[in-house]
Amino acid sequence: MADAGKKMTLAGLTTIVMVNMMGSGIIMLPASMAQIGAVSLLSWLVTAVGSMAIAYCFAELGVFCPREGGMSAYSEEAHGKSSFFMASYLYYLSQIIGNVAVAIAAVGYFTPFFPWFGSGSVPLFLGTVGLLWLTTLANFGGPKVTGHIGSVTVWGVIIPVAGLSIIGWFWFSPTVLESAEYCNQ
Repeated sequence: MADAGKKMTLAGLTTIVMVNMMGSGIIMLPASMAQIGAVSLLSWLVTAVGSMAIAYCFAELGVFCPREGGMSAYSEEAHGKSSFFMASYLYYLSQIIGNVAVAIAAVGYFTPFFPWFGSGSVPLFLGTVGLLWLTTLANFGGPKVTGHIGSVTVWGVIIPVAGLSIIGWFWFSPTVLESAEYCNQ
């Protein structure tokens, strides 16, 4: 069993999950959905229900298959050894693609502060690779370091989103929402 000092706490695990769920999508989604109009609220509802259904499936699978290994262990229980490899390998590939996408989005967010990143493909590439290596080096610090970084970054998402949501209500106009819905038809 791993040393207790090297384990991540429940709060650290929760913040890591929150950071992964918020990611670049939750920050950019309102801007892209605003172009659609009020029907975008329905898409948020459908996405929330789908996410909860997936979470419930994983919770039930954890009850039926209590061994370690997550989705790879679940697929091995159902389909044999080769499915453990396929689930693990495909998850690994999805993480590579997803991490690069999030790093590109993060470098894009840095562009207003560091305009050099937006001056071409080479600066974007260097910024993306640098950010990926920076997070890789942080992971070498162990789960506690990663949990602390997650605790800081989750507030870096929650504070601006909550602040803009609260401040935005002062400028909310139902007539603008209704007119945006009819303009897009």
